[in-house]
This record gives sequence, structure tokens and C-alpha cells, in this order.
Amino acid sequence: MQHFSPFRKTPPLSGAQKSAILFLCLGEERGGALMQQLDVTEIRKITSAISKMGEVRAEVVEEIMQEFGQKVNDYGGVTGSIDAARGLLKEFLPDDRVGEILEEIQGNSTGNVWDDLSALDEKQLADFLRREHNQTVAVIMSNLKSDTVAKVLPLMGQERATDLVERMLDTQELPAEALQNIEDSLRREILANASKDSGAKVEKQLVSIFNKLDEKLFQSMSTELEKRVPDQFRAIKQKMFVFDDLIKLPPNTLAKVMREVTGKTLPLALRGAKKEVREYFLNSMPARSRDMLQDEMKAMGAVKFKDSKDAQSYMVEAALRLAADGEIELPEEDDGEEMIE
Repeated sequence: MQHFSPFRKTPPLSGAQKSAILFLCLGEERGGALMQQLDVTEIRKITSAISKMGEVRAEVVEEIMQEFGQKVNDYGGVTGSIDAARGLLKEFLPDDRVGEILEEIQGNSTGNVWDDLSALDEKQLADFLRREHNQTVAVIMSNLKSDTVAKVLPLMGQERATDLVERMLDTQELPAEALQNIEDSLRREILANASKDSGAKVEKQLVSIFNKLDEKLFQSMSTELEKRVPDQFRAIKQKMFVFDDLIKLPPNTLAKVMREVTGKTLPLALRGAKKEVREYFLNSMPARSRDMLQDEMKAMGAVKFKDSKDAQSYMVEAALRLAADGEIELPEEDDGEEMIE
């Protein structure tokens, strides 16, 4: 997506699109007067077509006008856009009704590319943007949600992030055609690939869900899932990392995880842990810290099962976060296959 070329091959036009071209040729005053004669459904269809149309070449305009019995060789092209639709509607509708119709049309379109991009994982989006020229990236970021840009900018590196912000400050409003070309390219090159990853996103979500499930419920579900979807379920299990897996970490790595949590999280998590898991944690700690933790656990008295499980989930999330940041390495998953010596 290093440059954007205009769309040249014109697909067959619908009735609403042909009518939209006619209204654009008539202009706001005459087009608005004619549109007053239409019913609400027809207005909505034509307005939607105008808002999405973009540039229409002169030869296409001529062909459509011939269908209406007119010749417009000298008229030139027309450009449909949200602004053009707004101008026509304002000729016969109040401003609040114009806003309402346009908002509804934009909300019901095949997808706002900027909203779709903003919803992507920031690492995935950053990987795509790194391959683009900074000026293109600046235009894209200028249209994304601020929360998304705030997450993506640090991933671009300080030097490039600074240059991008400078370019965003200097970015001028692009012609409708140029912006439409960028949107079309983004749909083809990143959103189409993102949709292919939907299965991976579901798998990732299930891993997170299973990590937090009650162990007895998970075991009972596992028996059935291993029968029904053995390959898919095996792939999910290999990606799972639960609280009990923390004992696979060496003591110095486990200590980093324990330092990530505060308050009563650690004693709460250990109160609901299996005996061997609790002992591994305690044996990984210096004597003084171990004694203090044991005293704190005794002083807590009875604790709710849910509170203990929540604390364990928090510790797992801390371990995953450290691993994602490169601070620790999680143990390799055992695929269950027999090894040959």
C-alpha cells in the first residue's frame, strides 16, 4: 500500500446509484427540490448512495444521463460524499433531521474502516503500520481513535513516534478520493487478513476463559471436549497456563511473579492452593519472608473460595504479563507425546 490509484473499472450501478448521480448533476437547489417529491425510503436509499459514491467519471455520468434522455458531454464528473448528501438534504430538511439520517446511514454502512482498525489488537496494527511510509501512517493515525493511537505509538519506537506526531500536526485534509483509496487499501490489506485470524482470536479467548474456570468444572468439560473436538481442544490446552503451572518456574522466576502482586493476593491464592503447590511457593522464599507469609495466612481465618480463585487468576495474569514483556520465560508446554531416547 505504498501508493493509491483511482478505481477505474466501474461495476454495474444500482437504481439508487444512478438516481444519486442525477441528483448530484442537478445540484443542491434543484436536486433538493426534486428530492422533496420522494418518500422517506427513497430519500434514505439515494442519500446512502450519494454518501458512499466518491468520484464518478464523466463517461459514466454521460451514460447514466443518457438513460434519462439527456446528454451531458460538457458537464464533467461528479463527486458523491457525505458533504454532498448533506447539502442536498439541507435544502428541504431541518438540520437535526439531516444529522439523524446521515448518522444512521454511516452507522449502517458495511463497516467504518477506522472503527474496525481501532478495534484491532495494537501489536497487530503496529506490525502493519511499520511497513508503511510515515506520511501514510500519520494519515491513518489521524483517523483512528485516540486510545488506539496511544497504544500503538510506543510500539513504533521513540524516534519514529516523534516523527509521526510531527507529521500528524502538519497533515492537511485529504481529498475525498484520496481518503477513499486509503480506506479501500486498508480493507484489502489489513482487515481482510484480520478476519482470517478470527479463529485464533476465539482460541485465545477460550484459553483465557479456561484458565479462570473452576478446576472441577473444567475437568468435567474436558472429557466431553476431548471426544467431540480432540484436535482443537488439544491445541487450546497446550496454550493454557494455570496457577498450578507456576510451580514449573524456577524459584528466582517465581519470585518475580510474587513481587508483581500486592496486598493479600499471594496469601489468598495460597490458601486455596494444593498442598504441593503451596509448599513449592513457601520453599522458594527466604526464611524470614516465608514465616511472615505463613503468619499472614493463619491470621486470615476462613476465606471465600471465589476470593482465592480470583487471587490465583491475578497471579497467572501477572506471570503472562511478565512473559509478554520479556521479563520471564514460561515453561514449554508438554504435548503429551512419548519421547524416544
